[in-house]
Amino acid sequence: MLILAVFIFSAIFYFVGLNQGVSQAQLQSSFLSSKDFSPESYKVFWQTWDLIKKNYVDQTAVNPAKAGLAAAQGLIQSLGDPYSELFSPQEAKNFNIDLNGNFSGVGIEIGYYQGVLAVISPIKGTPAAKAGLEPNDYILKIDNQDASNLSLDGAVSKIRGPAGTTVTLTIMRKGWDQPKDFKLIRENINVPAITSKFFQPDIGYIQISSFNQKTYSEFVSAYQSLVNQGARRFVLDLRNDPGGYLDTAIQLAQLYLPKGNVIVREWWGVKKQADVVYSDGPGSLAKTPTVILVNGGSASAAEIFSAALHDNLGVELIGQRTFGKGSVQQVFNIDNYMLKLTVAYWLTPNGVRLEGKGLNPDVVVKENQNSAESIFGNPDPTTDPVLAKGISIVEGLTPK
Repeated sequence: MLILAVFIFSAIFYFVGLNQGVSQAQLQSSFLSSKDFSPESYKVFWQTWDLIKKNYVDQTAVNPAKAGLAAAQGLIQSLGDPYSELFSPQEAKNFNIDLNGNFSGVGIEIGYYQGVLAVISPIKGTPAAKAGLEPNDYILKIDNQDASNLSLDGAVSKIRGPAGTTVTLTIMRKGWDQPKDFKLIRENINVPAITSKFFQPDIGYIQISSFNQKTYSEFVSAYQSLVNQGARRFVLDLRNDPGGYLDTAIQLAQLYLPKGNVIVREWWGVKKQADVVYSDGPGSLAKTPTVILVNGGSASAAEIFSAALHDNLGVELIGQRTFGKGSVQQVFNIDNYMLKLTVAYWLTPNGVRLEGKGLNPDVVVKENQNSAESIFGNPDPTTDPVLAKGISIVEGLTPK
């Protein structure tokens, strides 16, 4: 089954799964046969609908199709899960466009941090990154409209827009006395996948910015180029990597993990069991001295990849605790609409749930104001203490 760990709606990341269609006949059959939806169990709903049809002053506004859609949206809202959503046909179209890593917006991924709409990470080189937005910045307003009651997609629809237009985000950051407004000019965003650099005498640096369709091939190319330059030890930088395709994370993990190693565990609440994703190998990089840099903007597929190498090979994580995005959304087509529903949680190979917890680094190193230069494409260990620590640790590892 194709499972994706996907981000980005000029702002957003998810895990999504197999695209399944649900017919109207199937829905009606399921609804009518379900004891949960008996008139007795849902009498408030049925009585409300009956009273509207009989008594509402403007009967031209009583639209069964519109009411059914609103009821479906209410069902989803009753879950209290910010990652389960019903997309309109246009939103579904935008969602599919964004999976390719190209869109028009300001270049941030957003999610919920401690229950508040927040920046997960800005994408390097974008208006958001240039303006100085940071992971865990709280988004209080969008164009002066309160963002506290917006769904993720509601926020996304307000943040994204045609290139050249502006959007103002009211941001609150830990340590600030009051919020600040960031006026951003939207651009066409092309999400980069890999940045690499060689450090003397034999250190290869590879930054994975996202797990998109280009990441695997670009990683292999960058890795080989660094080896040709003499790299024998590697620093993988996953800071501010919001995730992407789970298939890509698995592909990359299999370069490191021999066949049979556990990459990730999937906890399916309905089945009340955990399925296991095993590596098919080749694991040819298993003995390559490697460390991974992480921070609060490392999420979803980035966390899965990091945990896989950490738990199986003892690869050290350096930096700060990761974001903690480990829920699985599966996509269902319903006529022209799309339902994205949380169906499972990801667990690390050692059985630790990622959702809401994240990964704790083996070596904690705080970033400074210059660390952003490394994260956004100009790695420099003389000014970035996290990168400097990563290089120092990997230099002490012996190539095999």
